Amino acid sequence: MGLKGFDNIWYCDKCDIHFKDEDDYIYCPNCGDVLKNDWYQMALQSIEKYLNETSQSVCEDCCEEFDISYNFCPLCSNKLKKESIMGEIRKDNSITAYWNGEEICVFDKNDFLDSPHFSGTIVIDCFKWKNRLDYKLESDFLKIDEKPPQKLSFAETYSIFNKRGSGIIVRDILEFLPKYTEDNSDHKKPAFDHINILKIRDDLYVKIVVDYIEY
Repeated sequence: MGLKGFDNIWYCDKCDIHFKDEDDYIYCPNCGDVLKNDWYQMALQSIEKYLNETSQSVCEDCCEEFDISYNFCPLCSNKLKKESIMGEIRKDNSITAYWNGEEICVFDKNDFLDSPHFSGTIVIDCFKWKNRLDYKLESDFLKIDEKPPQKLSFAETYSIFNKRGSGIIVRDILEFLPKYTEDNSDHKKPAFDHINILKIRDDLYVKIVVDYIEY
């Protein structure tokens, strides 16, 4: 079944003016209010709903984030602080959230236009997987007696899941590697539909398992 066609019509609620394919327009040239798009608003609302309902446990001493179910830090045993990861909806209709203690923009018109069908889901996946990726990144490097690199940025995490537009869903994260060689190949594992290798930054790769979407 094919995807529903994207309706790239942006409109001003106040002036009842519609703009088709005006990708550069953020604000109404008549009244200055932010332009809206029904698809964009649905994606924005789904992200806002998820972030508002999601919180995390933070250790103020270790500066580490853990799943909301944790009440005490597994590193130092201090009581954890419960914090929301939601930032705010900005004037330009973008949304901010906290990532590694910093408030950043996680969704705006440019992100949406890059993947109008899936961008909202991609943002949500980044937050759903964050704690697991942080833990796996550290543990995979410690297993090979290497110092773990810094945590993934939001943009780096987004790059892992930003594959739906190409017809791919990330099913699992197998391993983080400091480099990729043929020795790391998993071609001997027929149980997986396909294994992909992504370069996240210099000396950091991730092996992911993907499923293909049938449009």
